[in-house]
Parts: sequence; structure tokens; C-alpha cells
Amino acid sequence: MSLICLLLTCGLLIGACGTGPAARPVQPAASTGRPAGVYPVTVRSCGTPVAFDRAPARAVSNDINATEDMLALGLAARMAGDFGVTGDGPAGKPVPAQYLAAFRRVRDVSPGYFTLESLLGLRPDFLLAGWNYGLQTGTNLTPGYLARFGIKTLALSESCAHVRPGTKQISIDGTYADITSLGAIFDVRSRARRLVGSMRAQVAAVRAKVAGLRPVSVFVYDSGEAAPFTAPGLAMPSALIRLGGGTDIFAGLRRSWTSVSWEQVVARKPQCIIINDYGTPTWRQKRKFLETNPVTRNLPAMRHGCILSLSYDQLTPGPRNAGAVEAIARWLHPQAFGLSGRS
Repeated sequence: MSLICLLLTCGLLIGACGTGPAARPVQPAASTGRPAGVYPVTVRSCGTPVAFDRAPARAVSNDINATEDMLALGLAARMAGDFGVTGDGPAGKPVPAQYLAAFRRVRDVSPGYFTLESLLGLRPDFLLAGWNYGLQTGTNLTPGYLARFGIKTLALSESCAHVRPGTKQISIDGTYADITSLGAIFDVRSRARRLVGSMRAQVAAVRAKVAGLRPVSVFVYDSGEAAPFTAPGLAMPSALIRLGGGTDIFAGLRRSWTSVSWEQVVARKPQCIIINDYGTPTWRQKRKFLETNPVTRNLPAMRHGCILSLSYDQLTPGPRNAGAVEAIARWLHPQAFGLSGRS
């Protein structure tokens, strides 16, 4: 009897051990639907932190340059629509060839900038725009107001000069920062790093060729006949010109895109002129005005025929900025690239 009792006791103990907490099968962790450690992420938009606990699924971009930021990172499938693309590209061929296929996958809502109603109609969860590139102070088109509708906003770094007094200089680093922030927000960091890396390499190669050369003075002509609209020291073209071996004649004016006077242009005697090509009048029509206007036709740039047209998306912050630096350098310093002259 004692042996049977002993066996029964052992059996009971073994059974008890088998049903204890240590023997329970381990349950798989609940799935969050996203890779562990990727989110949340926080980026800064004009100095303000913006947090994301997941990648946006209905993103909207405003303006052609911001849209190209998105398309260059392969984010067309995450976009609910875009605004201001065809309205700010060159007439007849607004979208460059490398982005055309991706652009056609996105709903192109309007050639002009968004209104609150048109934006909300897309039910977006994210907006990529900029101050004076869609966002406007003193209106309901601000990141703070749009947040009421669940829209998180990333503002283009260059545009922060409009809302951050005391900004001293703009650089292409702002474009790199925008692309890097988008890489974090949408978890496409590797693609963002590759894009920024290739842009940095292109700019570095240009800088090596023009290093030590005397800068050429440049006037950026955007538009305007009674008074020219131009890109002073706090606008992206000024930074691109500096990298390309030139100096913006209004680099010392600590303002973003703004109007000046023709008298100011004439007094600075620009050696070359860059025409911003978008919509109408076309760049050729703008050049014709400069050639026939009594005030401008005798500028050094006009006498020497040093006029370069670049598209709006090359001159505003976006992935084509590095190519613009090279185009500017080749135009200002053709010999540094083994060219006999400007073509």
C-alpha cells in the first residue's frame, strides 16, 4: 500500500507541475501591424516637433517641388492627391520625365494651390507644403488649424524664413533635411539616404571644379515688368547660385522671394541672369522683355547673352536642386567643365 501511495503522490505532483504557470505555452505577442522600433518618430517642422505613430496613408503635397520630394521617395501609393503641380511647371511640359509615370498615379486635384475645402475633401492625414507654398499666416491654412482635422504638416525648411524672424541664411541643407524627415515619417529611410547621398556627391563634384574661381554676379528674374520679382538671400536660388560659383546680386537682402526695383538691378550690373521658367509668360517671353526693355537691354548679362532658364522645380527646394547647381556652374564657368563656351 505504501508503494502505491508513493506512486500516486508522485503522479499528482507531476500533474500539478504540468498545470502550473511555468508550463503554460508562450503566447505570441500581439501584432502592431508595423515593424517594432520604427514608430513613433518625431520630426521638426520649422522648429516645432511633429510626432507620428504610423506612416501616413493619405498624404497630400502642394506645389511641384514638394510633390517631387514625395515621388522621388516612391510614395505615390501613399498619396491621396496633389495641388499646384501643373500650374508651376514649364508651359507645355510641367512634369520632368523622371517623375511623370509616378505623377500619373496620383490624383492631380488642381493646377493651383489648395483651399481648406479642397484639401479636406481628400480626407488627408498628412500635408507636405510650405509657408507661401500653400500655407499662409493669418488664415486657416496653418499647421495648427489643420491639426483640428487630423492633418499633420511638414513645412518645407526653406519656407520657414517666412515665419521665423532672424533667419540669416538658406542652404541646400534644408532640402536634405526635408527629404530625411520624409524618410523617417514614411519609413523609407534607406531610400532617403541614397537620394541625399547622390545629391551631396553631385554638389561636391561641382564645388571641386569651381573652387577658387571668381564668382559671377547673377540676377534671378522670376516675373514682373513694372517691378521685378526675384530671389534674395533667404530664397533657395541664392544658395544654389553660391554653390555653382556665382553670387546673387540680392544675396545681402535678408528676405525670401520678393519684389525689388529695376533701378536696384541696374545698379548691381549682373553679369548673368537666371530666368525662372513656369507657366506664362514663358521663359522666352521673359527673355524678350529683358532684351527690349530700355531699362534692362544694356545690362552686362544682356550684352553678353548670359541668360540661363531653369524650371521652377529646379529653383525651389526639392530633389532637382543638385542638378540645378551643376547647370548653374556649367553656365557660369564652362571652361571648368571642359566646355568652349555657353550653349
